Amino acid sequence: MKITCCLFILLTLQLTACTPADPSQPLTPDQTTTLDRGLEQIAADFELMGLAVVYIQDFQVAYEGYTGLAVRETQTPLDANSVVRIASPSKSLTAMALMQLYEQGLVDLDADVSRYLGWELRSPHWPDEPVTLRMLLGHTSGIADGPTYSAFARTMIAERLPLRMLFTGTDGTRRWSGYSPDIFSEHCPGTYFSYSNAAWGLIASVIERVSGQRFDLYARSHLFEPLGVEASFNITDIRPEHIAALYRFQNDAWTPQIDFYADAPPADRGYEGYEPGHNGLIYAPQGGLRISTRGLITLADVLLNQGQTTFSTPQPVRILQAETLREMMAENWRYDGSNGDTWDDFWRSFGLGLHRLTGEPGKDVIFVGVPMTGHPGIAYGLLSDVYVDPATGTGVIFMTNGSKQPFAYGETSFYQVEEAVFQLLETVKE
Repeated sequence: MKITCCLFILLTLQLTACTPADPSQPLTPDQTTTLDRGLEQIAADFELMGLAVVYIQDFQVAYEGYTGLAVRETQTPLDANSVVRIASPSKSLTAMALMQLYEQGLVDLDADVSRYLGWELRSPHWPDEPVTLRMLLGHTSGIADGPTYSAFARTMIAERLPLRMLFTGTDGTRRWSGYSPDIFSEHCPGTYFSYSNAAWGLIASVIERVSGQRFDLYARSHLFEPLGVEASFNITDIRPEHIAALYRFQNDAWTPQIDFYADAPPADRGYEGYEPGHNGLIYAPQGGLRISTRGLITLADVLLNQGQTTFSTPQPVRILQAETLREMMAENWRYDGSNGDTWDDFWRSFGLGLHRLTGEPGKDVIFVGVPMTGHPGIAYGLLSDVYVDPATGTGVIFMTNGSKQPFAYGETSFYQVEEAVFQLLETVKE
């Protein structure tokens, strides 16, 4: 691996290995030192703004490492309490919120989702085929995103657009000029995997209509407060001193992309008069969760331990029943050679709101031969991963909030910087 000499990186990077929640330490001091030095080298090689890595072994945190900066302009170091916009691992928490309602018998995963939305959702290509929550959770709904989704996201708050307009072009009385039937693919709902962000606005809208609560408030009261973690889909809930910015290196300079608030505090995206169910995309259930690495450890704990925490909270906290989490983690879709867009062999198996890695060499793999479940994320310069294997008690959390170098694919379906971290962890893996 080429070592890049960067004065800024060498002057500012400082890595700290943190004591795991369980006082027993499965790694030796030499192994911990190996990981410390390895992460420092990876951060220098890939010219990262900040880097957080957690390795879970035998159902306990074996290692935490943090290096670099959460906010460059204030020289605030990245640490366990730095709260980042984690991108698509947000989907897994959104799915958990919906599955809580499923446990209560308030939603049917296989019913026409129109029943809960209050308006009819249909693909114009398949007007007689209903779309279900199971399809939405598993990215087989036939929703294609594309420029229509992007245009809606840019204007929905300023114009107070209902989500219905994204998928039908009308709210029943007025029309939205940005609508296109291309928001749907030509595939029949339920038959083809196509990763979608827009679909999660529908899921959040269902959560709002069924619970009667705004999505961010539901998630706060039913997920984050019970778990005792600093996390929210509403950035105004986060302590300003803990917010980490996301960066890209543009025009020979580090440029904040999001969550840098030098002149004014962050604003709430909601607006006066908003009614639950109007537009579930407002609080970005698809990628807008702000959460610390310690919060991600708690998420990994829940995934590893059948829906409840065992090592990350003072007392066990149950978020989902074991059978509910098993249904989320079970295979809902698998690639058969023609039934989905795999993004170069990355998406090859999926549950409900959870990505399933097959562990096949050269493809969707963290550790060869170890199937893992979780979710990746990429947005605004951030790259993230949260994956676990409940069979062995293994887990990996990775996050960087920016890189001078464009992310490039390596020898697997992951990026080179991710591969470097996974290979480093392989050296201490049992």
